[in-house]
Amino acid sequence: FRTCNTPSEAVTRVKGSRFLAIVEPCSDRKVAEQRLDELRERYRDSSHVCWAWRLLPEPDPGEASSDAGEPSGTAGVPILSALRSGELWNVLGVVVRWFGGTKLGRGGLIRAYRGAMAEVIEEADIMEEIRRLTLTVTVPVERLGDIHRVLSSFDVTYLDQSVDGSSAIMDISVRAEDHLRLQERIVDATGGEGKSTS
Repeated sequence: FRTCNTPSEAVTRVKGSRFLAIVEPCSDRKVAEQRLDELRERYRDSSHVCWAWRLLPEPDPGEASSDAGEPSGTAGVPILSALRSGELWNVLGVVVRWFGGTKLGRGGLIRAYRGAMAEVIEEADIMEEIRRLTLTVTVPVERLGDIHRVLSSFDVTYLDQSVDGSSAIMDISVRAEDHLRLQERIVDATGGEGKSTS
C-alpha cells in the first residue's frame, strides 16, 4: 500500500482564508487522536482544525473524518476524498483554517479543503509499503519437504519453527495479498493434513 514517509505541510490561501494542510504517517487510531490533540493545542488561534484518517489496523481497514465546526460535509469528507485519490493508507490528513473574513460557501469550502490536502499530498514523500501477515503452519513432520517447496515459491520470512511430537509448527510472515493463496497451497500440498492460521 502507499503511505507517506515523513510529515509534510503546505499553505494555501483562498479569498483571505489561510489553509495549512498536513499529511503524516500514522500507525493507529490512538496515535491519530493524540496527534490531533497536539495540533488543536498548537493552532488554538485557528478557526477550524479539520481532519481525516485512513488506517489499516487488523482485521478491518478504517476511515474517519471531521468537519470540526465547518458546515457538514464541507471539510472532513473532501480531505478524506483527497487521501483516497492519493491511494494513501496509514496516514492522518489535517487542514487548519484561519478565517479571512470572506465566506466561501459550500462549494468553495469543499474545493478549498480538498485542494489544500491534494497539494500537500503532491509534495509529500510517498512510499510503497508491503503489508504482511503472520501465519502459523502446522503439518505432519513427514510433510515438511512438501511445505518447504510450497513456501519457497512465496515471499516468506521464517519467524519460528519447532517440532511437537509428530507435528512441525512454523510461524511465518507473508505478504497480505498472498496469504489466502498460500493457505490453499498448503492444504493441496499436504492432502489436507497441513493447516495454517493467522
